[in-house]
Amino acid sequence: MFGLGTGELLTLALIIFIVFSASRMGQLGDALGRFVYSFRRAANGQNTIDVTPMRPVLRADESGPVAETKPEPPST
Repeated sequence: MFGLGTGELLTLALIIFIVFSASRMGQLGDALGRFVYSFRRAANGQNTIDVTPMRPVLRADESGPVAETKPEPPST
């Protein structure tokens, strides 16, 4: 892999561990995994836009308590 031996890879891993600390390694791995997943989906031509409808928003009006708004049914 790029002409790196085992010793170089271990040294690189140790430097990365020191720079990012143990608490951030999980976040770094999660971000890397999400990037690879989205990159593979984009490379395959799959749509990466999320089109799921959002939850209804709770709004308070001047008359009093919070009223829940109901989403309109989709037009066909």
